[in-house]
Amino acid sequence: MVTQTLLSLNDVTVEFVNQGLRFNAISNINVDITAGETLGLVGESGCGKSTTAKAIIQLPPPTSGNIFFEDIELTRLSNSEMRNVRRHLQIIFQDPISSLNPRRRVKDIVAEPLVISGLKSKSEIERKVTEVLYSVGLDPDSTMDRRPHQFSGGQCQRICIARALIVRPKLIICDEPVSSLDVSVQAQILNLLEDMKGEYALTLMFISHDLAVVKNISDRVAVMYLGKICELASSNDIYDNPLHPYTAGLMATIPTIEPSDGANKRKHQIAGEIPSPLNPPSGCNFRTRCPYAQDKCRQEEPQFRELMNGHFVSCHFPL
Repeated sequence: MVTQTLLSLNDVTVEFVNQGLRFNAISNINVDITAGETLGLVGESGCGKSTTAKAIIQLPPPTSGNIFFEDIELTRLSNSEMRNVRRHLQIIFQDPISSLNPRRRVKDIVAEPLVISGLKSKSEIERKVTEVLYSVGLDPDSTMDRRPHQFSGGQCQRICIARALIVRPKLIICDEPVSSLDVSVQAQILNLLEDMKGEYALTLMFISHDLAVVKNISDRVAVMYLGKICELASSNDIYDNPLHPYTAGLMATIPTIEPSDGANKRKHQIAGEIPSPLNPPSGCNFRTRCPYAQDKCRQEEPQFRELMNGHFVSCHFPL
Protein backbone atom coordinates (compact mmCIF):
# COMPACT_ATOMS: atom_id res chain seq x y z
CA MET A 1 0.00 0.00 0.00
CA VAL A 2 1.35 3.43 -1.00
CA THR A 3 1.37 5.94 1.84
CA GLN A 4 1.25 9.66 1.22
CA THR A 5 3.40 12.02 3.28
CA LEU A 6 1.07 14.72 4.57
CA LEU A 7 3.52 16.75 6.69
CA SER A 8 7.30 16.85 6.47
CA LEU A 9 9.73 18.68 8.78
CA ASN A 10 13.25 19.08 7.39
CA ASP A 11 16.02 20.36 9.69
CA VAL A 12 13.56 22.59 11.57
CA THR A 13 15.20 24.83 14.18
CA VAL A 14 13.59 27.46 16.41
CA GLU A 15 15.78 29.99 18.20
CA PHE A 16 14.80 32.25 21.07
CA VAL A 17 16.64 35.04 22.87
CA ASN A 18 16.74 35.14 26.67
CA GLN A 19 18.54 37.96 28.47
CA GLY A 20 20.57 38.66 25.37
CA LEU A 21 21.56 35.02 24.90
CA ARG A 22 20.41 33.14 21.80
CA PHE A 23 19.56 29.46 22.19
CA ASN A 24 17.82 26.69 20.27
CA ALA A 25 14.46 25.61 21.64
CA ILE A 26 14.40 22.84 19.01
CA SER A 27 17.28 21.81 16.73
CA ASN A 28 17.29 20.07 13.34
CA ILE A 29 13.96 18.28 13.69
CA ASN A 30 13.37 15.80 10.87
CA VAL A 31 10.13 13.83 10.81
CA ASP A 32 7.41 12.87 8.32
CA ILE A 33 3.76 12.21 9.08
CA THR A 34 1.83 10.05 6.64
CA ALA A 35 -1.83 10.58 5.85
CA GLY A 36 -4.14 8.75 8.24
CA GLU A 37 -1.60 7.98 10.97
CA THR A 38 -1.25 9.26 14.51
CA LEU A 39 2.27 10.34 15.45
CA GLY A 40 2.94 10.64 19.17
CA LEU A 41 5.49 13.18 20.37
CA VAL A 42 6.71 12.57 23.94
CA GLY A 43 9.29 13.95 26.34
CA GLU A 44 9.71 15.77 29.62
CA SER A 45 8.35 19.28 30.12
CA GLY A 46 10.54 21.86 28.40
CA CYS A 47 11.95 19.50 25.75
CA GLY A 48 10.40 21.43 22.85
CA LYS A 49 7.18 19.55 22.07
CA SER A 50 4.89 22.58 22.06
CA THR A 51 7.51 24.68 20.25
CA THR A 52 7.51 22.07 17.49
CA ALA A 53 3.72 22.21 17.27
CA LYS A 54 3.68 26.00 17.05
CA ALA A 55 6.47 26.00 14.45
CA ILE A 56 4.36 23.72 12.23
CA ILE A 57 1.46 26.18 12.20
CA GLN A 58 3.93 29.09 11.89
CA LEU A 59 3.27 30.63 15.33
CA PRO A 60 6.01 31.76 15.07
CA PRO A 61 7.71 30.46 11.91
CA PRO A 62 10.88 28.41 12.52
CA THR A 63 14.24 30.17 12.45
CA SER A 64 15.55 27.75 9.82
CA GLY A 65 14.53 24.59 8.01
CA ASN A 66 11.54 23.71 5.85
CA ILE A 67 8.04 22.50 6.63
CA PHE A 68 5.97 20.98 3.84
CA PHE A 69 2.23 20.37 4.14
CA GLU A 70 1.38 18.15 1.18
CA ASP A 71 3.31 19.97 -1.59
CA ILE A 72 3.14 23.41 0.01
CA GLU A 73 6.20 24.82 1.78
CA LEU A 74 4.67 26.60 4.77
CA THR A 75 7.82 28.54 5.65
CA ARG A 76 7.59 30.49 2.37
CA LEU A 77 3.95 31.55 2.67
CA SER A 78 2.69 35.04 3.44
CA ASN A 79 0.25 35.55 6.32
CA SER A 80 -2.75 35.59 3.98
CA GLU A 81 -1.57 32.46 2.17
CA MET A 82 -0.97 30.70 5.49
CA ARG A 83 -4.50 31.61 6.60
CA ASN A 84 -5.90 29.62 3.66
CA VAL A 85 -3.74 26.60 4.54
CA ARG A 86 -4.86 26.65 8.19
CA ARG A 87 -8.28 25.40 7.09
CA HIS A 88 -6.55 22.04 6.60
CA LEU A 89 -4.14 22.32 9.54
CA GLN A 90 -5.68 22.84 12.98
CA ILE A 91 -4.41 22.70 16.57
CA ILE A 92 -6.00 21.81 19.92
CA PHE A 93 -4.18 23.74 22.64
CA GLN A 94 -3.03 22.38 25.98
CA ASP A 95 -5.33 24.36 28.29
CA PRO A 96 -8.93 24.01 27.06
CA ILE A 97 -10.33 26.78 29.24
CA SER A 98 -7.81 29.54 28.54
CA SER A 99 -7.87 28.79 24.80
CA LEU A 100 -11.57 29.75 24.63
CA ASN A 101 -12.68 33.39 24.58
CA PRO A 102 -14.63 33.86 27.85
CA ARG A 103 -16.77 36.67 26.38
CA ARG A 104 -18.11 34.70 23.44
CA ARG A 105 -20.88 32.13 23.22
CA VAL A 106 -20.02 28.59 22.21
CA LYS A 107 -21.83 28.88 18.87
CA ASP A 108 -19.64 31.86 17.94
CA ILE A 109 -16.42 30.19 19.16
CA VAL A 110 -17.06 27.03 17.14
CA ALA A 111 -18.27 28.99 14.08
CA GLU A 112 -15.29 31.36 13.97
CA PRO A 113 -13.09 29.18 11.67
CA LEU A 114 -15.97 29.05 9.17
CA VAL A 115 -16.41 32.81 9.27
CA ILE A 116 -12.67 33.38 8.81
CA SER A 117 -12.65 30.97 5.86
CA GLY A 118 -15.29 33.10 4.14
CA LEU A 119 -18.58 31.26 4.74
CA LYS A 120 -21.32 33.92 5.03
CA SER A 121 -24.58 31.94 5.12
CA LYS A 122 -25.91 32.11 8.68
CA SER A 123 -28.16 29.09 8.18
CA GLU A 124 -25.28 27.01 6.81
CA ILE A 125 -22.99 28.08 9.67
CA GLU A 126 -25.64 27.16 12.26
CA ARG A 127 -26.21 23.80 10.58
CA LYS A 128 -22.50 22.98 10.62
CA VAL A 129 -22.10 24.12 14.26
CA THR A 130 -25.05 21.97 15.33
CA GLU A 131 -23.66 18.99 13.45
CA VAL A 132 -20.14 19.20 14.89
CA LEU A 133 -21.37 19.75 18.47
CA TYR A 134 -23.45 16.59 18.16
CA SER A 135 -20.42 14.70 16.83
CA VAL A 136 -18.29 15.59 19.88
CA GLY A 137 -21.02 14.57 22.32
CA LEU A 138 -22.50 17.95 23.24
CA ASP A 139 -26.19 18.92 23.06
CA PRO A 140 -26.38 21.98 20.78
CA ASP A 141 -29.67 23.21 22.29
CA SER A 142 -28.18 23.49 25.79
CA THR A 143 -24.66 24.42 24.68
CA MET A 144 -24.64 27.00 21.89
CA ASP A 145 -25.78 30.05 23.88
CA ARG A 146 -23.61 29.43 26.94
CA ARG A 147 -20.09 30.70 27.64
CA PRO A 148 -16.93 28.70 28.47
CA HIS A 149 -16.99 29.37 32.22
CA GLN A 150 -20.27 27.45 32.43
CA PHE A 151 -18.61 24.19 31.37
CA SER A 152 -16.27 21.66 32.94
CA GLY A 153 -12.72 21.15 31.67
CA GLY A 154 -13.73 18.06 29.71
CA GLN A 155 -16.65 19.88 28.09
CA CYS A 156 -14.37 22.80 27.19
CA GLN A 157 -11.98 20.36 25.51
CA ARG A 158 -14.88 18.96 23.48
CA ILE A 159 -15.67 22.51 22.38
CA CYS A 160 -12.03 22.98 21.34
CA ILE A 161 -12.19 19.73 19.34
CA ALA A 162 -15.42 20.89 17.68
CA ARG A 163 -13.78 24.21 16.74
CA ALA A 164 -10.87 22.32 15.15
CA LEU A 165 -13.14 19.87 13.30
CA ILE A 166 -15.67 22.29 11.83
CA VAL A 167 -13.53 23.20 8.80
CA ARG A 168 -12.84 19.48 8.19
CA PRO A 169 -9.05 19.70 8.37
CA LYS A 170 -6.66 17.03 7.14
CA LEU A 171 -4.29 17.29 10.12
CA ILE A 172 -4.93 18.18 13.76
CA ILE A 173 -2.10 18.83 16.21
CA CYS A 174 -3.19 17.84 19.72
CA ASP A 175 -0.94 19.66 22.20
CA GLU A 176 -1.35 17.75 25.49
CA PRO A 177 -5.15 17.75 25.07
CA VAL A 178 -5.82 15.65 28.20
CA SER A 179 -3.04 16.67 30.61
CA SER A 180 -5.26 19.02 32.63
CA LEU A 181 -8.21 16.62 32.86
CA ASP A 182 -9.21 13.94 35.35
CA VAL A 183 -8.30 10.37 34.42
CA SER A 184 -11.89 9.34 33.66
CA VAL A 185 -12.38 12.41 31.45
CA GLN A 186 -9.03 11.73 29.74
CA ALA A 187 -10.34 8.37 28.58
CA GLN A 188 -13.49 9.99 27.18
CA ILE A 189 -11.49 12.59 25.21
CA LEU A 190 -9.05 9.97 23.87
CA ASN A 191 -11.94 7.78 22.73
CA LEU A 192 -13.55 10.83 21.14
CA LEU A 193 -10.36 11.66 19.22
CA GLU A 194 -10.15 8.09 17.94
CA ASP A 195 -13.80 8.21 16.82
CA MET A 196 -13.29 11.59 15.13
CA LYS A 197 -10.18 10.31 13.36
CA GLY A 198 -12.24 7.63 11.67
CA GLU A 199 -15.30 9.78 11.00
CA TYR A 200 -13.41 12.77 9.57
CA ALA A 201 -10.47 10.86 7.97
CA LEU A 202 -7.99 12.75 10.15
CA THR A 203 -4.26 12.61 10.60
CA LEU A 204 -3.15 13.40 14.16
CA MET A 205 0.00 14.62 15.83
CA PHE A 206 -0.50 13.81 19.51
CA ILE A 207 1.77 15.56 22.02
CA SER A 208 2.03 14.35 25.61
CA HIS A 209 4.43 13.66 28.47
CA ASP A 210 2.31 10.64 29.48
CA LEU A 211 3.74 7.60 27.70
CA ALA A 212 0.84 5.34 28.64
CA VAL A 213 -1.58 7.73 26.92
CA VAL A 214 0.61 8.01 23.82
CA LYS A 215 0.93 4.22 23.47
CA ASN A 216 -2.82 3.76 23.31
CA ILE A 217 -3.44 6.34 20.59
CA SER A 218 -0.30 6.47 18.42
CA ASP A 219 0.86 4.48 15.41
CA ARG A 220 4.43 5.81 15.71
CA VAL A 221 6.20 7.63 18.54
CA ALA A 222 8.94 10.26 18.43
CA VAL A 223 10.85 10.86 21.67
CA MET A 224 12.29 14.34 22.29
CA TYR A 225 15.03 15.42 24.65
CA LEU A 226 16.40 18.96 25.02
CA GLY A 227 15.04 20.14 21.68
CA LYS A 228 16.02 17.10 19.57
CA ILE A 229 14.39 13.85 18.54
CA CYS A 230 16.41 10.99 20.02
CA GLU A 231 14.27 8.02 18.95
CA LEU A 232 11.51 7.33 16.43
CA ALA A 233 9.73 4.03 15.82
CA SER A 234 6.36 2.33 15.77
CA SER A 235 4.46 2.45 19.03
CA ASN A 236 5.00 -1.24 19.72
CA ASP A 237 8.74 -1.07 18.97
CA ILE A 238 9.24 1.93 21.21
CA TYR A 239 7.51 0.28 24.16
CA ASP A 240 8.74 -3.28 23.66
CA ASN A 241 12.31 -2.51 22.57
CA PRO A 242 13.50 1.04 23.38
CA LEU A 243 16.99 1.63 22.01
CA HIS A 244 17.82 5.01 23.54
CA PRO A 245 18.64 5.14 27.29
CA TYR A 246 16.38 8.18 27.66
CA THR A 247 13.42 6.31 26.16
CA ALA A 248 14.10 3.36 28.45
CA GLY A 249 14.21 5.79 31.38
CA LEU A 250 10.84 7.21 30.44
CA MET A 251 9.43 3.68 30.23
CA ALA A 252 10.70 3.05 33.75
CA THR A 253 8.38 5.78 35.03
CA ILE A 254 5.23 3.98 33.84
CA PRO A 255 3.51 2.37 36.88
CA THR A 256 3.26 -1.42 36.85
CA ILE A 257 1.82 -4.10 39.11
CA GLU A 258 4.37 -6.73 38.07
CA PRO A 259 7.02 -7.18 40.84
CA SER A 260 9.47 -8.64 38.32
CA ASP A 261 9.60 -5.30 36.47
CA GLY A 262 11.09 -3.49 39.45
CA ALA A 263 14.76 -4.41 38.88
CA ASN A 264 14.62 -3.53 35.20
CA LYS A 265 13.00 -0.18 35.94
CA ARG A 266 15.66 0.71 38.53
CA LYS A 267 18.35 -0.17 35.99
CA HIS A 268 17.07 2.45 33.53
CA GLN A 269 16.05 5.19 35.96
CA ILE A 270 17.14 8.69 34.91
CA ALA A 271 19.05 10.74 37.47
CA GLY A 272 19.66 14.47 37.62
CA GLU A 273 17.95 17.44 36.02
CA ILE A 274 17.50 18.53 32.41
CA PRO A 275 20.42 20.82 31.42
CA SER A 276 19.64 24.41 30.50
CA PRO A 277 19.16 24.97 26.74
CA LEU A 278 21.24 28.12 27.24
CA ASN A 279 24.24 25.89 27.96
CA PRO A 280 23.64 22.40 26.53
CA PRO A 281 26.21 19.62 27.07
CA SER A 282 28.85 18.96 24.43
CA GLY A 283 28.51 15.86 22.27
CA CYS A 284 25.39 13.92 23.19
CA ASN A 285 22.96 16.23 24.98
CA PHE A 286 21.77 13.34 27.20
CA ARG A 287 25.24 12.26 28.41
CA THR A 288 25.07 14.16 31.73
CA ARG A 289 22.15 11.94 32.83
CA CYS A 290 22.95 8.74 30.94
CA PRO A 291 24.11 5.69 32.97
CA TYR A 292 25.94 4.35 29.90
CA ALA A 293 27.83 7.52 28.85
CA GLN A 294 31.46 7.17 27.71
CA ASP A 295 34.16 9.56 26.48
CA LYS A 296 32.84 9.38 22.92
CA CYS A 297 29.51 10.73 24.13
CA ARG A 298 31.24 13.86 25.43
CA GLN A 299 33.28 14.40 22.29
CA GLU A 300 30.89 13.57 19.42
CA GLU A 301 27.23 14.26 18.81
CA PRO A 302 25.51 11.00 17.76
CA GLN A 303 23.83 10.89 14.36
CA PHE A 304 20.14 10.11 14.00
CA ARG A 305 20.21 6.81 12.11
CA GLU A 306 18.05 3.81 11.30
CA LEU A 307 19.13 0.70 13.23
CA MET A 308 16.15 -1.49 12.39
CA ASN A 309 13.37 -1.27 9.86
CA GLY A 310 11.64 2.02 10.66
CA HIS A 311 13.41 2.33 14.04
CA PHE A 312 15.63 5.41 14.27
CA VAL A 313 17.82 6.39 17.21
CA SER A 314 20.43 9.03 18.07
CA CYS A 315 22.88 7.20 20.35
CA HIS A 316 26.50 5.99 20.17
CA PHE A 317 25.72 2.95 22.34
CA PRO A 318 22.07 1.97 21.81
CA LEU A 319 20.56 -0.58 24.17
